[in-house]
Amino acid sequence: MLAVKVQALTFSIGCCALLGSSALHAQSKDFSNAHKKIERAIESAANKNPVDAMWVRHDALLIAVNKDETNAKSYAKGVCEFLTQNGFALQHTTIVIADQAALRLHNRVMQLAERRCD
Repeated sequence: MLAVKVQALTFSIGCCALLGSSALHAQSKDFSNAHKKIERAIESAANKNPVDAMWVRHDALLIAVNKDETNAKSYAKGVCEFLTQNGFALQHTTIVIADQAALRLHNRVMQLAERRCD
C-alpha cells in the first residue's frame, strides 16, 4: 500500500513539474523578440556588476542588481533612456529595480526603485 502511495506521489509531482515547466516555457514565448533582445542587452551591458533582467509584463521590466554597488534610481533612469533609444518609447514601461541577492537567495523581490518610462 505504501509503495502505491509513493508511486502516485511521484507521478503527481512529476506531472506538476512538467506542467509547471511548460507554463514557464509558454510564458517566455509571450514576449516579442524585441523584448528578449532588450533583456539580453541589459544583462550583457553590465560588465562590472552583473544584473538579471526579466519582463514580468509587456510593459514591466524587473532588473535585479547588487544593491551595494548600484544607485537604483539612476540605473532605472538609464534603462528608460536605453528603452527609448531602442524603440520602446511608446510602451510606457515600468522599470522595477530589485535587490539581486534577495531574489537569488530567497526568491523574494525587494524593490529598491521604480520608474515609469514616459
